[in-house]
Amino acid sequence: MAEEIKLQNIELNRFITDERNKVVNYLRKKYSISDDDISDIYQESSVALFMNIRDGKLTNLTSTLSTYFLRICINQTLKIMGKQKKVVPLFDESRLTNKDTFRPDKIDELYQLCTENEEAEKVSRSEKVVQNIIESMPDTCKNVFQGYYWDNLTTSTIADMFGFANANSVKTQKYKCLQKFRTKYNELMNKFYG
Repeated sequence: MAEEIKLQNIELNRFITDERNKVVNYLRKKYSISDDDISDIYQESSVALFMNIRDGKLTNLTSTLSTYFLRICINQTLKIMGKQKKVVPLFDESRLTNKDTFRPDKIDELYQLCTENEEAEKVSRSEKVVQNIIESMPDTCKNVFQGYYWDNLTTSTIADMFGFANANSVKTQKYKCLQKFRTKYNELMNKFYG
């Protein structure tokens, strides 16, 4: 039994090593944080993933392990950013005369400030709605969304992986799936918040 756990740890270590460049590049591109912070975020996220697996919290994934791990890293990033600056401007400073203009790029930071004591793995309500919609969609749509949005695959690669005729077929299917997704999302949002 000890060898089985050791093998799992080796596989987990390999996964974490393989994900490093992708996650670090993503965090550098999306957030204004130092390389030292990115290193800390990656380390804390790796520990969190290990603990979730060890404690049995990670039993049923609705995405790839790579996507799940990236979400942990994003949550850790938002937590650090929230600690670094407690004041979050909600309005676009370049247009001070129009006080109704929210800065969408600051909404995640504000959300993080409100929830910084909650577990990093908790998902916002809108993310749960999105997750539930995707789970209820046909496998074709799930595959296209997973490949295109989560795994950043080209439409040609998705076509090859899932048996589409060509990249244009994938684009057409993606469009149809997005239409279904938008319709369902708007219905649910109007039902609960409308």
